[in-house]
Amino acid sequence: MNRNILVLLVVRVIANFSDSFYFLASVWYVKETTDASFWIGVTTFAAMIPVAFQVLYGPLIDRYSKKKLLLVAMAIQAMVLIVLASLYAFGELSVGIVIAGLFIATLASELSYPTEYALVPSLVRESDLQKVNAWFTFTHHSLDLLCNAIAGFLLALIGVGLMYMSNAVLYLFLFAVIVFFLRINETVTRTSEDVTYLTDLKVGFRYVWKLGSFRTLIAVFTCLNFMVSISLGVLPILATTENMYGLWLAAISVGTLLGSGLSTRYGDRSLRWTFVFATGIAGLAWCVSAIWLNRNVGVTLISFGIAWIAIGMMGIQFQTLLQRQIQSEYLGRTLTVVYALQGMLAPFGYLFGGMFADWINPNLLYLIGALTLLVSSIYFKKSSFLTSHAALRDQAG
Repeated sequence: MNRNILVLLVVRVIANFSDSFYFLASVWYVKETTDASFWIGVTTFAAMIPVAFQVLYGPLIDRYSKKKLLLVAMAIQAMVLIVLASLYAFGELSVGIVIAGLFIATLASELSYPTEYALVPSLVRESDLQKVNAWFTFTHHSLDLLCNAIAGFLLALIGVGLMYMSNAVLYLFLFAVIVFFLRINETVTRTSEDVTYLTDLKVGFRYVWKLGSFRTLIAVFTCLNFMVSISLGVLPILATTENMYGLWLAAISVGTLLGSGLSTRYGDRSLRWTFVFATGIAGLAWCVSAIWLNRNVGVTLISFGIAWIAIGMMGIQFQTLLQRQIQSEYLGRTLTVVYALQGMLAPFGYLFGGMFADWINPNLLYLIGALTLLVSSIYFKKSSFLTSHAALRDQAG
């Protein structure tokens, strides 16, 4: 592992740790303040909708220094959390301000994700891409596991204000790490003056449109994320305490952690059957979790975690596939378009999950994720892209 990859790993691990903490603090502040499913849905919507704005970052990533963009992202998040912590200390914090602050902070956070992933291919050999992607996800979720397991306890112990302030300090620390330890020689491609930002943006969309059957696969992942997000949107409602909500998040982290680890071992297998078995197993495990939802917490969380093992493995394969299918000169613009398309409906899933919980039994909404995964398994078995020799060869190479 080279030095720059190690620095990026450290930054990503700590940043995700902080993201989880201030998200949990914000959701629980809104829940305790309003005790309304609608506002919980709005809060998770505010934290998820910035994914759709990633598409606007593509031309910036391709045009400007990626190191400077990472610094901007860390600085904005630190400033937002300092403001929230200060308002809380003076008793001036409100639900509206929390939601707005969460939106702005997450908007900055979403700039760092595609920037890092666009930077990684230039730092490693293509043959090491899948392994490095797995390292990023593995270390990310290994720390998320610890974070989510203790988040509820820490929130009850130190309170919302200190949670915000401690995260602000972490982002300032990451800012310094990037300044002093990330040493990269970037060659920024400067387009001619008549090529505007909007032109670059259109190039990204046109490139994605020309991906053919791969474009269809991306659209399916977009719908899959939306339907699963409806179920995830009811988790704060199903959780009765901060600790219980932390356990739900920990189950997701454990599953994704193990799934990313398995992807390094079985990453050279057929894409088609990886996706078919991953969604099939995840759907069945999620069904078991739904059946035991009000009967046994342990069985529910373990089954839910097993579902995320399969989902985590599939996520690594899809990420590596994106980096291999997209030409390097279009990587920044195209990745942000793909991420936006893949995640743009997810925030509405969280919002609908919270809203519909007032009229529909949350247990039924929770089951939607399981049924969606099972249906997706059938699609992946028949996908023309996954059955093509080109796709299988790219993954095996």
